[in-house]
Amino acid sequence: YSEQVERLIFQKRDLCVGRDKCHAALPFRLPLRYQTNMDDLKRLQGGHTVRWVMWFRVSSEGRREFAHHTDPNQISLSYRGRTRYIGGSYSSCSFQIRVVKLSDAGDYHFRFETDQPLGRWTSPDSVRLDVTDLQVQVHPARHANTFGFGETVFVGCQARGCAAPGRNLALYRNGLNLGSYEKWMVINRFDRQHAGAYTCRPIPPQKVHSPLVSLALGYSPHFTSITVFPAGEVTEGGSVTLTCSTDAAPPAESFAWFKDMNSGSIPDSFRPQLHLSHLKYTDRGEYFCVARNSLGTDRSSPFLLNVTYSPKNTQVLFSPSGDIREGSFVNLSCANKANPPANRYAWYRILADHVLPKETSQNLTFSSVRAHHAGQYYCSAWNQLGYQSSIVATLAVLYPPKNTSVLAHPSSVVDAGRPLTLMCSSQANPAVDNFTWHRLALNGGSAQSWGTKSGPVFTISEVGPRESGQYYCEARNRIGAHSSPVLTVRVRGRLKFIALASAVGVSAGLITLTVAVMISKNMHRVDMESGEVIKRPSVTDDTMFYESAQESVPTRKGKMSDIPEEAEDLSDSSPHPAIVPLKDAPPVTQVERHGPTPNYPTVHYSRLSSVDQVQVHNLPQGGDRKPKETSNVVYTFHHH
Repeated sequence: YSEQVERLIFQKRDLCVGRDKCHAALPFRLPLRYQTNMDDLKRLQGGHTVRWVMWFRVSSEGRREFAHHTDPNQISLSYRGRTRYIGGSYSSCSFQIRVVKLSDAGDYHFRFETDQPLGRWTSPDSVRLDVTDLQVQVHPARHANTFGFGETVFVGCQARGCAAPGRNLALYRNGLNLGSYEKWMVINRFDRQHAGAYTCRPIPPQKVHSPLVSLALGYSPHFTSITVFPAGEVTEGGSVTLTCSTDAAPPAESFAWFKDMNSGSIPDSFRPQLHLSHLKYTDRGEYFCVARNSLGTDRSSPFLLNVTYSPKNTQVLFSPSGDIREGSFVNLSCANKANPPANRYAWYRILADHVLPKETSQNLTFSSVRAHHAGQYYCSAWNQLGYQSSIVATLAVLYPPKNTSVLAHPSSVVDAGRPLTLMCSSQANPAVDNFTWHRLALNGGSAQSWGTKSGPVFTISEVGPRESGQYYCEARNRIGAHSSPVLTVRVRGRLKFIALASAVGVSAGLITLTVAVMISKNMHRVDMESGEVIKRPSVTDDTMFYESAQESVPTRKGKMSDIPEEAEDLSDSSPHPAIVPLKDAPPVTQVERHGPTPNYPTVHYSRLSSVDQVQVHNLPQGGDRKPKETSNVVYTFHHH
């Protein structure tokens, strides 16, 4: 059969096309002797009929890849939908490839098959298809290749594939040849004349050229502004949409929203619209947007979003802050946030379970605050949208101790040997942190400080004569100090019985000695006066000495309460001297006698435990004597 088909002639052996070219036609013509209608080709000499016409190339793996086949199912997947057979007229058997790819490059063969087993033929020659990657490069890269006025722009050509080896490339703008450049054409100050469509072509010119690249003169965003919907005031809980508009070429690529000049943008706000729903009072403020494209940025003017709301964050503020002392100036302010501002206020003070209304202005002022002003206060604020009350605030007024007093338990007059408790109470803020006790003693007729003890309670477990005296306490805090009035403590009881026993013993001894002396001197003289009876009273609490039925010694009479308590020995080193109220003894009642005045004896007494002897001559009627301790006292008489 090959003898019948002498030779098929390819019109063009090599084709160079650009990548992404709309189409590439591979021509093929039969020899002149076979140039006839394609329908005639189906009836070759010998009665053979052509059934299959195909174009293919051999892959690197040695397989046939059919770019065209009469049976569409035989066409390779990479070619399906991109090839079309354009033969059929006379001797033309050409086919076309659309949207050429770099992978389409290769050697293509033509083949047909008849209805006879030996009626097949493949062209010994092929058509070479080369694909070039020819591009216009632009630097710096810009969105839509839009550049600002005055920018420096680099434009160049780059080729890969069949157009590249050993060939120069020319740069064209709007079809005008700009010349050949080794690498880049530099545009120092880009303006409107440089805008246009650029392409590259090989030199000498071929039907191959790069895709068009358009350069445009652009500008950064300007006239950026904000519009709001709905317009006007927005109430808390409502919704609002802010829209950022700008003029830019290329159009703005991104947006950002900011509030109150904060450095950080609002989260998730990189769109031309900012939608705010369920508005809160914190959403009120100034908003602005920033628009950006490849040439720069622009910021809008601030837009005030006016959200109206009822009073919030209501609280009581003190001025001045810190410690507030009694007598100072104090102002309580009802602070809050509200839009529109609060136009009515009320102050309340909590006393026990009652709430007492106070002032109706925003401020509650005390020009000279006192302790009774201290307490718990709160306020309420109103506007036309509602009201809110503050939490309770405590006004603490600091003052030094006052109303300081001393209480004795069980009494300020206490029996010897019994316990005594003195309690100091005082009012102060802050609370008293130190109590000091003082006792006054008489020293040479003048009062002097005796000493101190700390604590609000001063307890004496067993009082004695030394604890008699005048007591007072001093309360102190960090503001000041205050002293209580003086409380006089008197000790009674045991010493009176000791004094009574001593008096009775001395009286009995004096009487006995007197009688013995009188009997001795007047043994033969008995002076009996009729009608005179000297009675001897019994010892009671109201007597200090016994009276004698015979010749008696002048005695001191009086109630037990008139007998002075035992005084302290001034030589005692005890730290607890006492105020001892020394009283004059009441006058001595004389016993009427008839006859000569008796002689009085001299009484000596001493403590056995001491070598000191005190001699008393003619004890005066006033009863003055120097008290000593009551133990081991011996009384002796010397008669004159």
